[in-house]
Amino acid sequence: MSQDVELPIQAIPDGWTRREFKGIPASVEALWTRRDGDAWRYAVALDERHENAQGYIHGGVLSTFADHAMSLMVWEASGRANCTTVQMNSHFLSAIKAPSFVEIDTTITKRGRQMIFVRAMLHVSGEAVMEVTGVWRVFAKDAKI
Repeated sequence: MSQDVELPIQAIPDGWTRREFKGIPASVEALWTRRDGDAWRYAVALDERHENAQGYIHGGVLSTFADHAMSLMVWEASGRANCTTVQMNSHFLSAIKAPSFVEIDTTITKRGRQMIFVRAMLHVSGEAVMEVTGVWRVFAKDAKI
């Protein structure tokens, strides 16, 4: 039996907008977005449905969110060309409990013609909880991948 549990609305900081996605990204619920100058910021509101058996947010949920948010950054940086994750490394720095509003800070560290290297830090209330690095392959806009 599944029960819908929603993060209290007061737990979402001001200025964030809820965006729905299809497929696997939808498994971590809606993505929260906020414009920050010329770039986008991403976050996810996690609740008890995202916990592991020990009662902490599951690392797979955090990895899914990181992959999705970092892919969106690469997609924007490449002029919205198709892209795919080639490699992702993650380091869990702290266990987190629900409910949690998890934000991600991303930086492109190197950019080639076909590959983009990205570093990200996930944090909750300013505390770092996960560090992620990855490589994305960018395809021509009209490529059928």
